[in-house]
Amino acid sequence: MRNYGGITMSECMLATQSDAPVRLAAASPEIVLGDPKANAAAAISAIRRAEKAEADYLVLPELFLCGATLGSLMEHPLMLNACREALGAVAEATKHTWLFVSIGLPYMVDGRVRSCIALLRGGRIYAVIPASRGAVNPFGFAPAVPRGAASLSTLTPIPRLSVGFAGQIFAKGEPREGHIMLLSGAINATAKSYGAVRSSLAAYSARTGMAAAMALPSRGESTTAFVFDGYCAIAANGEILAESEPLSRDAFVYADVCIDKLSAFEPFTEAEEEGYVSSDPDKAQAQLRRLFALQRAALVRRAEHIHAKGFVIGVSGGLDSALALLVACAAADEMGIGRGMITGVSMPGFGTTSRTKNNSRALVEALGCKYREISVAAACREHFANIGHDEANHNSVYENAQARERTKILLSIANEEGLLDVGTGDLSEAALGWTTFGGDHLAQYGVNASVPKTIIRRVVAAVGTDFGADADAILRDILATPVSPELLPANGGEISQKTEELVGSYELHDLFLYYFLKGKGPKELYDIALGTLDFGEEEVYRTLGTFLRRFFSQQFKRNCAPEAPLVCLSIAPSVWNMPSDMASAAFMAEYERIKRRQS
Repeated sequence: MRNYGGITMSECMLATQSDAPVRLAAASPEIVLGDPKANAAAAISAIRRAEKAEADYLVLPELFLCGATLGSLMEHPLMLNACREALGAVAEATKHTWLFVSIGLPYMVDGRVRSCIALLRGGRIYAVIPASRGAVNPFGFAPAVPRGAASLSTLTPIPRLSVGFAGQIFAKGEPREGHIMLLSGAINATAKSYGAVRSSLAAYSARTGMAAAMALPSRGESTTAFVFDGYCAIAANGEILAESEPLSRDAFVYADVCIDKLSAFEPFTEAEEEGYVSSDPDKAQAQLRRLFALQRAALVRRAEHIHAKGFVIGVSGGLDSALALLVACAAADEMGIGRGMITGVSMPGFGTTSRTKNNSRALVEALGCKYREISVAAACREHFANIGHDEANHNSVYENAQARERTKILLSIANEEGLLDVGTGDLSEAALGWTTFGGDHLAQYGVNASVPKTIIRRVVAAVGTDFGADADAILRDILATPVSPELLPANGGEISQKTEELVGSYELHDLFLYYFLKGKGPKELYDIALGTLDFGEEEVYRTLGTFLRRFFSQQFKRNCAPEAPLVCLSIAPSVWNMPSDMASAAFMAEYERIKRRQS
């Protein structure tokens, strides 16, 4: 190991002006959210690891000392003081090394708490740099400071060394040929984010002519609303020189860069592809598997935090509960708790068919989980008698009572056995409000809530073979089963209540939702659907009307939905801010004009 104790500041400055290669390192150790002392210890371990690797520069993630997802508590004086003390401990750890360290923390600047980056070396804090307008912090607890005397640019007191926030890789970037850029980030992970972040970092290094080291938050962050994969990478001249495996628990990478060989040029970049996943089959397969891995990681994080002994899931023989069960199995495998600690509960009601009930049991048993069957019929009949409802009246009371009874059973089993009740509801159902308020609308943690129905189908198909031939065969039959809540009596043993016959095709609804969240209005949604999907004008128009009416009228369910991680696209209140009691007149007026255009 090289020892540079006693090196002067002037010699230190020469490090970034030398023609010799320099070694950049990036690390994302697993943090303890809200514990700066523990995170300082993790940072010091990363520093020692970088020393052993003979690195010259080390970057750690944004807000590393407290965690990027701490929220309003980042502004608490106690937390700010704890972060300052932790920063001092980390700075002290650099006292006898050559290493420059960039680390994120909340810091008071001009009377406001902001996301800042501290640059450390030789036991000193050389700069504390707040986020500028160009920085992206998805958890923006404080606004960016305006450029000017108080903002400090990403230039540091060290020649040819800059620090910044990883969000700027998506911007054009100012050319600084021959510079080193240390990027601390807080970019959350989604199905498509890996490719986007990777290619953007490479392109950023080309456009700016800088060598860039980037570190993003680890799995220790909260999964209340987001997932983080701890991605770290080094890039120069438009190429990724080193990168970590996404979702590593203790990511660390390094690479050598020749400063005098850095140059700025305009790289070739592919336009961002629209859609939930890529249209390229190979890319799509990788993204579907990544989505599943993010679901697993989020569930592991939540289960470990609450010390859950296992999981309980209501299994219906449908797609959503099948995927949730697979995620729970993958989580249990990673946690080493055994699949016997997963309880799949079938709760047949008045509309349950033998096909779905049999598939529920077969899948649970094929996966090596514990199966339980508890009918809700008797409890619902008692409930009907108590409130004076006629069982022959198959209205919303009849349907919703079954869903609420199932939720009560699952939550009670979770309490009784120390399990985590895993929600199965998906993004498409949330958009349409196709859930029972206080019924399947509730769970202790939802793994599917940001995944649309059409993508759930593809994820199940993509990962099914990983769970053995028996399970995969059952999953294939589940994939072929019509989507249904099965709350109304069956017709000759067959499903009588088919969701897509009632509300329209999920293929249309998922397309409408995707582009609506991108700012498209009813007319554009109608035209996009006609131009990309094989549906007639009447069906597209009718389904669009259903989508708009239900999306606006059902927001009250989304505003009090359980916590769930964003792995694909989210309309949870942490991401999508919308009142429950707004008028939809402006949107419906444009929708009605489509009909007049048709005639």
